[in-house]
Amino acid sequence: MSFITKIMEFMQGRYGFDTLNKFLLGTTITISFASFFVFNFWARLIMFAIELALLGWFAFRFLSRNITGRSHENRIFEKFFNPVKNFFVLTYKKIRDRKDYRYIKCPACKAQLRVKNKKGMHTVRCPKCSNEFKKKI
Repeated sequence: MSFITKIMEFMQGRYGFDTLNKFLLGTTITISFASFFVFNFWARLIMFAIELALLGWFAFRFLSRNITGRSHENRIFEKFFNPVKNFFVLTYKKIRDRKDYRYIKCPACKAQLRVKNKKGMHTVRCPKCSNEFKKKI
């Protein structure tokens, strides 16, 4: 029996990896990297304690057999995390497309719409709510 097979058998029925676990692991790695630049002993000790706590929480969630409880925790986390993530993704897209497109909000449903960056009056139709409105660029 190979090592990979033994790991697969061990992980059967366990929760595994999700968005909250990715965040915990990423935060742990970031704090660990930042601790290289901290020279105060007590600050470094506190950072190490935080790293251990986050790593312990990650391991607990990763190996847990209470799948419904961990899923509930992940849904609550995503409710707060997704708007923050979407803000940064939209900001990245606005910067990337700044030469060719403008981003405007639909007045009815507040959805972000991407419009060609051509001067003049445009008639814009929102694909989400089918509202048509005029916009000058």
